Amino acid sequence: MGKSMTKMNFRSCMTALTTSVSALALSTAVASAQSAAETYSTQLETNGQYLSGDKHNHTTCTDGAMSVRTVTRESLVTYDLDWFAQTGHGGEGPRDCRFNDPEYNGAVSGEGDFWENTIGFDAMGGDVENTSGNGAGTFFEDGDGREMWRWQSLTEYAYPMTREVGIMNGEPAWVGVETNAPGHEHVSMGIIGNQMKSNGNAYASGQFEYLFDRSDDDTSGGDANDFENPANRGVPKNTDENGDAGHAAAVASVEWLRQHYRGDSYYVPAHVERQGGFDTAGARGWNVEHFRDVHNAGLINPRRADRQSLAFGAEMIAGHQFANGGRGTYEMDRPSAGLGTYGGAGAYSAAEVTLPGMTFDGGESDLTIGTTVTTPITLPVDGAELTNAALTTLRDGFNTVFDGRLTEPSGSDQYDQLDACSDCADAAPAGVGTVTRERLVLGRPGLATMWDALLGEGRRFFNFGSSDWHNRGAFGPFEPQSTLDPWPGEYNKLYAYYRSSRAPAFDSFTAKRIVAGMRTGNTWSVMGDLIDSFTFVICQDSNCATMGEELRVTSSGGDLEWFMKLRDPAGENFSPYTFENMSLAQLGISIPTNQPVLSNVDVITGDITGVIDPADPAYTENNANQSTAIFASIDNDVAGGGAASQFTVDGEFLTATGTIDIATITNDMYFRVRGTNMPKGTPNETDADGNPLLDDFSALIPCTAVGNDDAAKVADATSTLEAGQSSFQVRNSVNAAFDPAACPDHLPVDSTGQKFLDADVEAWSDLWFYANPIFIDFRG
Repeated sequence: MGKSMTKMNFRSCMTALTTSVSALALSTAVASAQSAAETYSTQLETNGQYLSGDKHNHTTCTDGAMSVRTVTRESLVTYDLDWFAQTGHGGEGPRDCRFNDPEYNGAVSGEGDFWENTIGFDAMGGDVENTSGNGAGTFFEDGDGREMWRWQSLTEYAYPMTREVGIMNGEPAWVGVETNAPGHEHVSMGIIGNQMKSNGNAYASGQFEYLFDRSDDDTSGGDANDFENPANRGVPKNTDENGDAGHAAAVASVEWLRQHYRGDSYYVPAHVERQGGFDTAGARGWNVEHFRDVHNAGLINPRRADRQSLAFGAEMIAGHQFANGGRGTYEMDRPSAGLGTYGGAGAYSAAEVTLPGMTFDGGESDLTIGTTVTTPITLPVDGAELTNAALTTLRDGFNTVFDGRLTEPSGSDQYDQLDACSDCADAAPAGVGTVTRERLVLGRPGLATMWDALLGEGRRFFNFGSSDWHNRGAFGPFEPQSTLDPWPGEYNKLYAYYRSSRAPAFDSFTAKRIVAGMRTGNTWSVMGDLIDSFTFVICQDSNCATMGEELRVTSSGGDLEWFMKLRDPAGENFSPYTFENMSLAQLGISIPTNQPVLSNVDVITGDITGVIDPADPAYTENNANQSTAIFASIDNDVAGGGAASQFTVDGEFLTATGTIDIATITNDMYFRVRGTNMPKGTPNETDADGNPLLDDFSALIPCTAVGNDDAAKVADATSTLEAGQSSFQVRNSVNAAFDPAACPDHLPVDSTGQKFLDADVEAWSDLWFYANPIFIDFRG
């Protein structure tokens, strides 16, 4: 099942297991002969494999810290990914991405440099664009330097360097673009095109960037018949990048992909919850109708909105998992949809959300946060438009609970702007900010997610994760700690099914099969290597389906059988922290942070009621599937000592199986899977049903590990930057002083000096995986 993980030993899952299963799972007996579902699972393993990769990351071509070669090599070699898509921002950038530039200042204190200083002014194509950003103001005497347009750096530099490392390692590696979508924020897109050919090129991706990226305002054009130049007049450049007009341009860009590259391109919106709801006056945020629009635009068969699209999902499992101030850089003062991440995933896939600018319409009103807080945070539930008064009350509730503990290093409290609304009828008091209510999307723990609303239409719209690697924040790129990003493959992995018995290689066949695996939805995403192998199958009689596939079911057939097989690898993951998991310590469970153990897996189901017509008001208003429910929970006794149950140990693997009475199937449905190392009802982490809580609540969990308490190491770790000294000299001292058994010094503290979890330690403590659904087509 793909490559084995280097630097890791498989974690033992030979502990006794307990289980909790819903009434629908009527039988868990395993037949002596291999069942149809087990046979289909074996065929998946025989005929292909799930390959791990990353398709959203950054280099010095744009706003990353490290060169294209370094990022590609670290991803494929150090973190052992099977495939890699180097996907930086569109627009332009001044730095030569053949060089690492961890200081973001060119060659002032590191090895970095600028295009104007290396290849020269005249070698840079397109309109002249200057900047003082990314250190150019420090390096150039006149305060700025010429930027290279992304279409040029991608096609002439990023592509050949990515290709070189891919060929050297015998693994597929291509370039894409994290395009700045008109009307919205960011999208991970890519076109395999000719990239894997012996005389390959990435002109298709470069052309897309030139034509459709709202940050690329190069007007140089080019000869439409000159296929060597991606900046051509194939399509007029869009001039209105904001609001509804911008969104229409984004839809047009997907239609262009479908027209020219429908078989080997993808368009996957990134960190979709981070900027809150859609902004009619700007370019940020996604509402549910926008996902429906781009999915429709990318349909391979435009008449079937319940079939494959090249706009086949979203990155609803955020990168930036170690970000100080909020996992995924999701924070209340952006304002992020759902007010933040839930178990490291965005609210659109991991929680219940309101419509933008509205309160909840019924349901639970209190946020469950465990036993450490006596006054719950109350969410408005009357279904009305949000008011500043409601938001002020909500903000004050958070401020009371956290008592300044979530203050960021800059000194700004992320709750200060939660109620800011400068253009609303009941305007906020002067000085509190300018966030508008139409972008605010409230979130609460639950199952009826926006993702489930899309699945409830039968849409093949899938959930993905990414690293979004830029740098390690306050730390150097090779230090163990981080206040921003994991390297690709270090923490987030996306496993896509490669349907072939051929060994994967750097070739078009492999790359296109991986994209096909993503497009068909036969994928799963995982944090912190909680699992490294997974299959999920449902069968009726001899007919079977796996993730992303459809199973046709008749009432005259036999009961349905489901089968799950996974591996929870033994040993250590890449976490630098060896002290016990502080989230589990609340329950009296002692497990090292860097040796996570799967706690439970939920099989979640929902009804499919049909595709919503764009003219129907529900197209913009339906953002939840109220039929969503937990169909089965399979628990693993992480504390040890439980009785053996539905999980069965099969060598290195765990399996579970069950049946569904065909009489209970009366309509189309879907079944999706999630799993975690957090037991249900873990204070500040999960509610009683196992739903993830808002990740900010982890700041209520104390971190008490003291390590060896070496005073000299503490002194080293507080060294400051001296005049003329590279920060690497200081960071080397800090790195040498790093004690993996002690709570790190960058954690927030209260007035007594007690440390509490931040996103870095929380991310390694609270792990999840999400698998895409199997669809049931009920034929009566």
